[in-house]
Amino acid sequence: MNRLLLLYCCMIGCFVPCMAQNTLPPQEVLKQLLREERPDTAKMHILLDAGYTYVLRPGTVRTDMDSAMLYAAKVLTSSIKAKDDIWEGQACLLYSNILREQQIKEKGKEYALKAKDIFERFQQKDYLADTYIELANYYGVDAREDVNMRISYYKDAVRLYKETGLKEKQAHTLYMIGDLYNVLNDFKLLTEALVQSVALYDEIKVVPGADAYSLLGLGYSRLGDFGNALKYNMLAVKTIESLKDTINGHITVYNRLGLLYYYMDDMNESLTYYQKARQVALKLADTPSLSTLALNIAVNYIKIKMPEKALSVMKEGEQYISADLGEKTYMFIFKASCYLDLKKRDSALSYIRFAYEHMDKLPESGRAVLYDVQSRYYFAAGEFEKSYQLASDVINIGMKMNHMNLQLNGYINLFRADSAMGNYKDAIEDFRKHKFVNDSLFKISKLRQISTLQVQFETKQKQQSIELLTRTSQLQQAALDKARFTKNVIIAGAAMLAIMLALGYNRYKLKLRSNRQLEQKQEEINQKNHSLEHLITTQNKLLIEKEWLVKEIHHRVKNNLQIVMSLLNTQAAFLDDKDALNAIRESRYRMQAISLIHQKLYQSENMALIDMHTYILDLVEYLKDGFSDVSKIRFDLQISHVKLDVSQSVPIGLILNEAITNAIKYAFKADSNAIITISLQETTPGQLALTIADNGVGLPPEDNQQPRRISMGMMLMNTLAEQLDGTLNIQNRNGVVITVSFKYHEKQTFTEPHEFAEVPDYA
Repeated sequence: MNRLLLLYCCMIGCFVPCMAQNTLPPQEVLKQLLREERPDTAKMHILLDAGYTYVLRPGTVRTDMDSAMLYAAKVLTSSIKAKDDIWEGQACLLYSNILREQQIKEKGKEYALKAKDIFERFQQKDYLADTYIELANYYGVDAREDVNMRISYYKDAVRLYKETGLKEKQAHTLYMIGDLYNVLNDFKLLTEALVQSVALYDEIKVVPGADAYSLLGLGYSRLGDFGNALKYNMLAVKTIESLKDTINGHITVYNRLGLLYYYMDDMNESLTYYQKARQVALKLADTPSLSTLALNIAVNYIKIKMPEKALSVMKEGEQYISADLGEKTYMFIFKASCYLDLKKRDSALSYIRFAYEHMDKLPESGRAVLYDVQSRYYFAAGEFEKSYQLASDVINIGMKMNHMNLQLNGYINLFRADSAMGNYKDAIEDFRKHKFVNDSLFKISKLRQISTLQVQFETKQKQQSIELLTRTSQLQQAALDKARFTKNVIIAGAAMLAIMLALGYNRYKLKLRSNRQLEQKQEEINQKNHSLEHLITTQNKLLIEKEWLVKEIHHRVKNNLQIVMSLLNTQAAFLDDKDALNAIRESRYRMQAISLIHQKLYQSENMALIDMHTYILDLVEYLKDGFSDVSKIRFDLQISHVKLDVSQSVPIGLILNEAITNAIKYAFKADSNAIITISLQETTPGQLALTIADNGVGLPPEDNQQPRRISMGMMLMNTLAEQLDGTLNIQNRNGVVITVSFKYHEKQTFTEPHEFAEVPDYA
């Protein structure tokens, strides 16, 4: 009953020496590499990656395995001819993966051991760790000896990953070790491994998967640490609910949290998460999970004394019960419990007998549940000594597994048996222990409520802080407006006062009697001047604070864009679809174009304008760094020193990003003298022209029968040109020439174009 809904099998082929790319190079390129006598290092990488790409495809399709074997053979023969032992070891490791996938395990293991010998001899720790992962895959999870062997290999891999600084691989391998300890029911070592794994993920700023959080929560739950168990199970739920897709792993996460609430005697929350798991199982048509969830939900109804409802749920779940006697035995135990609650002892007996005959199919916790039902049956039949003995067995198992619900049931059965046999002193002690366990569960429930209230309090505090910041900003703006108004009033008053003083001087002889009054006026003027100076000082401070806030906004926008780019990179690691990866890559470039603008604003003294000369140079360098073969392309930049505001800089940056990336990807043949020219010049006063030109193959000719398809990049550039209130012109002229003409907002001083013969290349 308390076994997990799904047993995690250790992941196979997670770490290989060269992770396979999500897309294959063109077949013509691969064929050319296979014909080469001695491929260089870069080409060997391509061949090896292609081999792993075919191996890691779902299933074991013959054509995929043949292709992978072809590339592995080429890497192996080339490495032997070149007498390069490291490449020979990598080829052997690829052979091992291929043969293991084809279930030719004996020969595959020979290749893995050969790779191990090579990497040990040349002290290639990272490749050796990958080889240990591969060797572990030759052992199953059914026999304890095999599981221990896998754990041994994984521990060796963890040690080597730690020495080489590969923290993400180290963290994931620790997770797989914890998963194997779950198979062995060693929850102490499971928790230790998962705590290290989560700590490493936190150190490298990578969010662990929901399976890691959920497994760690399971470990804490089995150790009786319900506070940490609830924390990590809730983190697992938060992780899966942040995703839009639904997978089988979500069933396990919800089911584990439901089990935890069951242990904590919170039946309402337990049913809530069981129902969530059931909805996912129905959506995925996961019959085994639906069977197990039916049993779990029925147990909850039994716990809250609703036997009719429990029987109804089990009857509905019978359609999902497999031929596995373990599940059927569980169902018979729970049916017997329901009939005992309904005072139908004879009906319960047949189910108890069947469960007892197949008790060997149950884990230790399942046998404890059977003992509990048998104890209740014998008590109802008047056989109090048998009831007492079985209740003692339930308590012993509950204490061994730190299972408070089993202990709770056992002590109440002991109390009833001792009371019926006249052992009142022992009965009082049994009831005291029952009360103690019940109070412990109550404390756990209260602790959970306090934790929930604390989270709600912290959330409310954050909301109040946001409101306070908003209110402070409004007050600062009001203070600035007031200071500006006061300044204008004082200036106007001072001007009028000066006029009055001039008139007074002209009539000095006539108004000698008003000298005293004028002295008083002068004193007032001095006081107002001091007040004016104080207000001006205050205004300057507020302006400085405002500039700091604007800088901080740009800085945070840049950081948020960087976070989104990092999330896209992380998502790309889990995708195999070529189009999806290309979309993520193009989105990353677009975000970087915008991020550079906010970075320039943050670093600049001028919070409103961007120096386009510096910005375009930085953008081009970033785009060059993102493509592997861009070193063959020369960039000719003719950029005037003009400054534009953000509303124009962002569209220009995105247009440049689209035009340059399209030119790099599609414009040039492998052997062409590639040049990309970028120009930003003033054509007429108040009018700018942005030109991106290449000397590549140009646009494909337009077919009258089938008009040229408009790509997303073209649509985006058209939209951005409209946003600039400009015009976009794309021509075929010895390549592609893209021109955007638009008016610029700020009047800036133009200097002569600063020409660069070539932007520095990166290897």
